[in-house]
Formats: sequence, C-alpha cells, structure tokens
Amino acid sequence: MAMKNGDAKRPQGSRKRVPGTPSKADMKRENKKLINKGAKYVLVAIGVAAMVLSVTAMACSGILNQMQSSEDYHLTGGVAATVNGVNITEDTITKQIMSTRSALGYDSDEDWAQYLVDNGITPEEYRESVIDSYARQYLLSQAISDYNVTVSDEEVNEAWNEAAASYDSEDAFIDQLSVMGYTEDTYKESLRSSLEQEKLREEVAGVDDPTDDEIIAYANEHLDEYNDARRSSHILFKVDSDADDATKEEVRAEAQSVLDKINAGEISFEDAAKEYSEDSSADNGGDVGWDKLTTFVSDYQDALSALDVDQVSGIVESSYGFHIIKCTGHFYVDGSVTSIDQIPEDLRNQFSDTIKTEEEGTAYNDWLNSYVDEADIQINEMPADVPYNVSLEGVTPTSETEEGAPDDEAAQDEATE
Repeated sequence: MAMKNGDAKRPQGSRKRVPGTPSKADMKRENKKLINKGAKYVLVAIGVAAMVLSVTAMACSGILNQMQSSEDYHLTGGVAATVNGVNITEDTITKQIMSTRSALGYDSDEDWAQYLVDNGITPEEYRESVIDSYARQYLLSQAISDYNVTVSDEEVNEAWNEAAASYDSEDAFIDQLSVMGYTEDTYKESLRSSLEQEKLREEVAGVDDPTDDEIIAYANEHLDEYNDARRSSHILFKVDSDADDATKEEVRAEAQSVLDKINAGEISFEDAAKEYSEDSSADNGGDVGWDKLTTFVSDYQDALSALDVDQVSGIVESSYGFHIIKCTGHFYVDGSVTSIDQIPEDLRNQFSDTIKTEEEGTAYNDWLNSYVDEADIQINEMPADVPYNVSLEGVTPTSETEEGAPDDEAAQDEATE
C-alpha cells in the first residue's frame, strides 16, 4: 500500500511494527489492536470455552489468569451477580477489572481515578459493564450450544495465521501477545470464541444480499467518499531513511531497469511486482486497492492521480523508497449513479458487504438484546472495599489533546463491550 503521511513504514498488507520496548501508549494501542484484530472484545478474550460456571462460582482462565501475575490487592469474596441462577463471583469481577487496569497501565489509584473521570464512568458503572459482559458471554455460550455452533482447529489456526501476518514474524507476534498478557493458547481460545460468535451471528441474524437498487442507493449516498477513486498496483524498491546518496541512486537505477522492461513488454507489471517488489502486496501482483479506501502518502497519491487506467508511472520517490505505479481502475460518475454497471465490480462487492454487515449488525444486536432481556440477571450491590473503588472527588477531566491522556475509544471498548 502506498503509505500514510507521517506514519511508520506501512506497505500494503503490513501493519505497525512491534516496538522493541513498548511504552505505556504503545501497550494501550497494541492491546486495542489485538482486541480488534482477534477477539474483538476484551472480555471475549476470557474465552467461552474457558468459562467454567457452576451454581456457586464462575472460574475463568485465558486472559484473566495470564494477565494477572500476582494478587497484591484485597479480594472480598461473595457473589457479584447471578445469570439464570448461575453465580458470578465478586472475585472474578475484581480480578478482571484489576487485570484490565494493570494492562492499561493505570496502577496507581490516582491514575485509575483520572481514567474513570476522563471517560465519564464511576467504579460502580465500570463494574456493572464488566458484569454485563460476563453475563452476555455466559448467555452467548448457551446460545452457541443451543444452535450447535462449532469451530474447527483449522479455522482457529487460519485466524491465528492472519493475525500473525500483521507482524514481522510469528515470534514477534507471540512476543507482543506476551506483553498484552496472552499466551498462544489463551489467544487462540479468544479467537475460537470470536469465530463462534461470528457463526452464531450468521445463524440468528443472517440477511439476504442487497439488491442492485440498494447498492446504487448506497453508492449515491456515499458518492463524495468514493467518486474519482483510483485503484492501483505498485512495485516498491525500499530505501532506508538514512541511506546515502550513492545507495539511493543504486536503488533508483534498479527500479528504472525494471520499468524499462515493463515498458518494452519484456515482463508484465504483475509479474514484475511478484519478482521485484519488496512490499507485501507483491504476491498479489502489487495490488493495493482503491485510494479512497486507503490514505496514501502524498508522493504516491500525486503520481496516481495523474494516471489513467492501465497507465504506468515513471519512478516515484517517497519516504519508503522508489515506486512504479500502475492505475488499474477508475470510478467516476458525473452527477449520480444510475446503473449498477457504473460501479466497478470490486467496489460493488465492497458496498454490498458493507450494507450486509450493517443490516446483520442491527439484526444481531436486536436479537442479543432480546435474548439478554429475557434472561434473569440479578446484580448485587458493589462492596465498598473492592480495590478498584477509588474516590473521584476533585478529579477533573484531562484534555483529550494533552499528552498522556487516555485513549477514550479504547476505554469505552474496555468498559462497555
């Protein structure tokens, strides 16, 4: 992919490199990325398969035990809530909250209080959201069983490989998981849980593919976002940012040699990308998709914007090295879309998937909320002496733009999923 302005080196198919020594901000970002990439919800990472419930206790493994290296805080005992008569122990909730708190880096009561205030929640509300997540996980586990949903080891391994592909190596991925409190086994359990829920969603909230008219309506509604979009492929010849001029010229000459072969018809652009490109898009003939779906660095974007379909650029220099760019598609309408044939097939599929996902999401949420509403969930009063119950008196919100302010979106993921 042509890379983002001012961002770390990020060609198509690769993502942020694993930092050698993560800072607190790095850990928050990586934790959120792992959640979104795999388990999708931090509490899903507990793992449906790792939940063992009885009428007197709920024992959890996976991320809960892995994230907690020691219990250096007070446990109260007792029952936090019951779900259809099944107890969720107060200690289970305390351990989860303290594990999450530690993973986010808010070890002191002052930092934790600031985190809560900045995100507009009280300890009681945070506890209730965690209980709600546990209750929903238990109910979902029952629904998964009732609907005979199963996920094979092969499917889990495929999801694992997809997540690991975002990193320089599988070892680098495992190292980052360790930083976030996962082991390979516990993260795979979280993936299994997520896949089970995806299959359950398809079972209870499946919708028909959108019609051509619906796709056209969507395209017109979002025309400002996609009109004049170009699809492109590129061949990347990497150059280190600290390379000297001689090295740069050597790489430029190599890129020019390949471009000459393409222009002479000695090799196709796609084959040249597979053979010479140092970008992860090489295996796909250099394809990096549509520029309106991805933010490209300005050098790449400027060169692409000047190309017509099937036209190949000259040598384009960016902070990543040298590119040869080919425009492979152009979506433009004057006025509005009136025919499905005006929309390129891959964009059409993209719009269709988006419409379907939105409709399924609405249907699934309606089903889940109804399913939860029908359950008997009783939440008991929070003990005053739980370790996460800190005073918020006198704590004022931190500006969102101030250095070190917590990630509000990540906070809401943790508190409300």
